[in-house]
Amino acid sequence: MSISVEMFYLITFLYLIHYNLDNFNFTNKTNAKFIISQCKKASSFKEGIIDKLITTVPVLFNLENEEELLLSRFNSDLVNQALLLTEVWKKTATSGGKISLDYLYISNAPSKNFNTVFSQKAEQLVEISQKIFSTSDINFSVYSSKELLELYQQQKSNRNTIEFKDRPLSTEFDNYGIGYIGTVKLGNYKEFLTAENGGIRDDLFESNIRHFQGSVDVNKRIRESIENPSNEDFWWLNNGITIIAEEPKEVGKKLSIENIQIVNGLQTSYSIYNYHNLDMDDNRSVLVKVIINTNKETTDHIIASTNSQNPVSATLLRATEPVQRHLELFFLNEGYYYDRRKNYYKNQGKPATKIFSIQLTAQAVQSIAYNDPHTARSRPTSLLKTEANYNKIFDPKKDFKPMFNCCLIYKKGHSYWLKHSDSKEKSKTSNFKLHLGMIISRIYFKKTNVSFEDISIIDLSLITQNIFEEAINFLANSIDNYLLANSEKNLINIAKSKEFTDYLLEQLNNKFK
Repeated sequence: MSISVEMFYLITFLYLIHYNLDNFNFTNKTNAKFIISQCKKASSFKEGIIDKLITTVPVLFNLENEEELLLSRFNSDLVNQALLLTEVWKKTATSGGKISLDYLYISNAPSKNFNTVFSQKAEQLVEISQKIFSTSDINFSVYSSKELLELYQQQKSNRNTIEFKDRPLSTEFDNYGIGYIGTVKLGNYKEFLTAENGGIRDDLFESNIRHFQGSVDVNKRIRESIENPSNEDFWWLNNGITIIAEEPKEVGKKLSIENIQIVNGLQTSYSIYNYHNLDMDDNRSVLVKVIINTNKETTDHIIASTNSQNPVSATLLRATEPVQRHLELFFLNEGYYYDRRKNYYKNQGKPATKIFSIQLTAQAVQSIAYNDPHTARSRPTSLLKTEANYNKIFDPKKDFKPMFNCCLIYKKGHSYWLKHSDSKEKSKTSNFKLHLGMIISRIYFKKTNVSFEDISIIDLSLITQNIFEEAINFLANSIDNYLLANSEKNLINIAKSKEFTDYLLEQLNNKFK
């Protein structure tokens, strides 16, 4: 039996450097923890995976088996890792240290769902391993995509200390929490934002609804006030910073806090990081308020309220919701970028052709999945204001693949449209690119009623120039015919008209009869 490294990884975690065991002193206080993991893309948990471990582990970790015998059955990289584990195991055991082993079975299954036989085989593997390694500290754990997503999104500990100019004012609100308010010198605040590698600590802004907006007017003014000191303090001229955190420890002017999130003041923060020269003799300061809070609902209220003082679209206020975070991960896994925090991926230098905003995604889904390009065209910024419409478009219970494909269908149609050689057709259809995406998908399937499930299995490579030509010709002819019967209307009006969408669907029905 041959097992590849891809299907059977063995990792040894110890206080070792480059596996240099000779320099490590094994004692009765040594704790050796081994992890054997199986990572599968399958959509369910298979008993066969455990069967292979049951038959393989006793052979791989039989102390009497020579390396040549192992190499005749297993991948050389796997054998090397197994020999390392064996050596560490023996040294730990003979020194009286503790040994533990974790089996991790990771699958792309949506949830942990398996039968009794699966559980029985897992118990059998644990029992076999306990006899082999002479320890009872052996566990078998199962992770579905649900648990992996939860682990990925767990906020990493990021305790840091912020030094205020004077001791911050602390204030309590009944039993609901405590807050700190004070001013922080610009140099100290820049230090607070700076990571060990000298870059900005972008993890502090994960819960912010927007990313750095670059050289917009407000940021130009902030930069000017940073680079040109005057008799006016910085915090007199600029909005302050709102931080949500946990576990405060106050010592004089310094406040140590855990799980830090800057939920308002990203533009100010980035401007200070980018343009302040870290001169500690600069006595100017920025106003900082720190709210100690662990309640997610309260955090969302704080984010919405602190961002309501400046114009913020309803779309951006959705950026921190779980479904938006999950979509971002889904797009990343597909090689694209879901820009739930405006400009985040642009600032990272990602190609614009692979970036999709919340608004564009909503428009594409509304147009292609729900036959509603007129609403997406007429109300792009307010499309997600109503809870019902938002929940329909971004339903967390639905597969994300159709949402992703709607974006790609729209993007591909738009790309073809930009290169279209017929200038008259381009001019005529310039307000109908969302309609064009709907038509392209219907021509692909050769039917009008296209379901969410249909869109999930579409092969984007088959949306060719020929399909685009057929779609744009159909759209242009439909516009001409509709205007003949409705001469009082203009192109912009009919692009926003439900009547015209209904007319298109009727014509598509006739086309596919």
